[in-house]
Amino acid sequence: MIAGVPITNIIRSARRAKQQTGKGIVSQLFDIVRLRLHGHGILPDVYYDMRLFEPSLSWVQKTEYVGSWIKPLLYRIQSPDATALFSDKLRALAFFRDHSLATPDILAATHPNIEISGVKALCSPSELREWLLTTAPFPLFCKPSISYRGYGNKLIRSIEHGTEIHFGDGSTESLDIFVETHGRPGTPTLIFQKMLQPHPAISAVTGARLATARVMVLNDRPVPEIYRAGLRIPSGSSMIDNFRGGSTGNLLARLDVDTGAVKDVLSSIGLDWQTTARHPDTGESFAGFTVPDWSQAMELVLHASRLAPELKIHNWDVAFTDAGPMLIEDNPNGDLVLVQVVAARGLATPRFLELYKNQRIR
Repeated sequence: MIAGVPITNIIRSARRAKQQTGKGIVSQLFDIVRLRLHGHGILPDVYYDMRLFEPSLSWVQKTEYVGSWIKPLLYRIQSPDATALFSDKLRALAFFRDHSLATPDILAATHPNIEISGVKALCSPSELREWLLTTAPFPLFCKPSISYRGYGNKLIRSIEHGTEIHFGDGSTESLDIFVETHGRPGTPTLIFQKMLQPHPAISAVTGARLATARVMVLNDRPVPEIYRAGLRIPSGSSMIDNFRGGSTGNLLARLDVDTGAVKDVLSSIGLDWQTTARHPDTGESFAGFTVPDWSQAMELVLHASRLAPELKIHNWDVAFTDAGPMLIEDNPNGDLVLVQVVAARGLATPRFLELYKNQRIR
């Protein structure tokens, strides 16, 4: 085992890396151990996901990358109260409304922990069933109020014959099972939102589904600044646009942060790193594409960041809709892989390290 990973798995990855770049296996293993001791929490998975075996990378460039296990240390500078607020989508909605920030309305929620005007409280299986059958506007998006990386998010297209839920990916579920799973007291809160429509310029390239940008903002100076940004693009039958390294089948566009222009689009990372020139569903080219309303969206996230100074790092998800940019959520403990991939550079740059005492994350 090296850093908790079976040596056989590491050797398998090392052989592939050697085939791709010529870097020797012993040299790769030495890198991994050295980065584990002197870097920012790099483990073998991140070493290969970020392609830190590339001979063109200097040692200083490699040490800028951070591993996922260091996340609690990296985000220790965040206010616990602000983290709790933005981690709960219902509480975040109240904040967005209080400050007149553009965001999708939540129509209903199971077992809500706070009362919000216009949000229907569904506190039993029977109440959930009745709302779905008589009031819910389909198609409808539902997700846990507290969730991570899109897990549990689903698009409900319809309820057929009053008994079967049809989801956006073609799967189905018994209405009885759904309402019992989510409607019972004590179960996690599930929120329901009307499905938003993408900006016409987005739908022309990616189809009639939302694409959202993950925007990291550094908020430790009087004026917050955009640090990283990438556009997550849905494809296939996926009901979400989360990338997760390509495991969802979705795509990730690396952007010019100043203009929103697409640099390239990834379908996978790591040892399977691959770019794509066209959207696999529409066949439309990404060449020359610029995210619409980019300046307006960046003004929105910077304004929102100023309203929450307790968070020194913001990870905003922004949707580009036919009604303009909207804040989907803020992730106080956001994913560390995506924001490194989109910049082709590790997080721990000299600018980022200004956030920490003695310029050290740990």
